[in-house]
Amino acid sequence: MNEQLDGANEISLYDLYKILRSHLIIILTFTLIIAAIATFYAYAIANPQYKSNADVMVQVQTDVSVQGSYDYTTAQKLLATIAELMGKDVVLDQVILDLNLDVTPQQLRNGLTITSSTTSYFINISYLSTDRQLSMNVVNSVIDNAIDIANTNASFSSLENKITRTSEAGLGVYESPNKPLYVVVGVILGAIVGIGFAFLKEMLNNTFKTKEQLEAAFGIQVLGIIPEFEVKEIK
Repeated sequence: MNEQLDGANEISLYDLYKILRSHLIIILTFTLIIAAIATFYAYAIANPQYKSNADVMVQVQTDVSVQGSYDYTTAQKLLATIAELMGKDVVLDQVILDLNLDVTPQQLRNGLTITSSTTSYFINISYLSTDRQLSMNVVNSVIDNAIDIANTNASFSSLENKITRTSEAGLGVYESPNKPLYVVVGVILGAIVGIGFAFLKEMLNNTFKTKEQLEAAFGIQVLGIIPEFEVKEIK
């Protein structure tokens, strides 16, 4: 009996289609509501983020009297050290002082990205901020102070004249949020929630929908059924 009932309760693709069609308004409502919330957040609430960046080059000149005499092996080894120096408090404290910022070095470091590569001698410094001007100023100040500390601070004498600025940071360019992506995600999430609600509602509906379910549940034979029909008003 239970096996017969389970078989009668199996849902076919046509049944899925009927469920979705019968709950189309609910699905569309959830989709529109969640998509509207995502759109409102992306365009009205989320703070725009701007990123500015610039590069420095690590060079180790072996003989100042001979043009092009560089020690590329040592320069490659110094990349990680110089990149780490740029994110140290000794540099960021001076950046905060120069720009009169009301933040801690850690807070400043959260928006700072310093990357180097094992296949080049360049270090890229970028800063993400809600202020386009600030993102540019921080990058330029980090580079300026790192070079100044490397050249004048006795604790970093091994890095003296090893850092060369190769570009200036410009006004930050728009980085995030990706507004169209928020809208698309909102539509997809809304549709998923709507479909899930429709199936949940259907699962909680314990009424019999087919004669097979009645026959399997009560062990009786259904002699006839009344088909679905619509009554049209006569005007």
